[in-house]
Amino acid sequence: MNGDHPVHVPADGGPLGDEQLVENLSELLAATGGFEQLAERMALLSDQGRLRILFCLHAHPGVRSTDIARAIGASDSTTSHALALLRSAGWVDAVRAGREVRYELADVFVHDLLHELGSDHLPGVRHD
Repeated sequence: MNGDHPVHVPADGGPLGDEQLVENLSELLAATGGFEQLAERMALLSDQGRLRILFCLHAHPGVRSTDIARAIGASDSTTSHALALLRSAGWVDAVRAGREVRYELADVFVHDLLHELGSDHLPGVRHD
């Protein structure tokens, strides 16, 4: 196992019986909720075009959609449609800069997830 990630063990050191385990897991899932929305949001990552867009936005925040389209080899309309989907799902924000719209990641969750997936920043882009 990777030493960078925590290892989870039962707090009391003893295993739960099967019935208790199922009951505890069922309660946990019921209390958490929102799985349908989370699955829909995560499904957006299954498209390599959208994933490439997210990698571009992670590598250099504030890029224009036309520049993303050129970088990923897609049409402007396909890229705009994908950006609209990503915006509606909360992955991406659009920021108006004069007459242009520039795109960036919406939150730290998306940023951290992209790091975990192997995305990197371009030179000159750093964390604040």
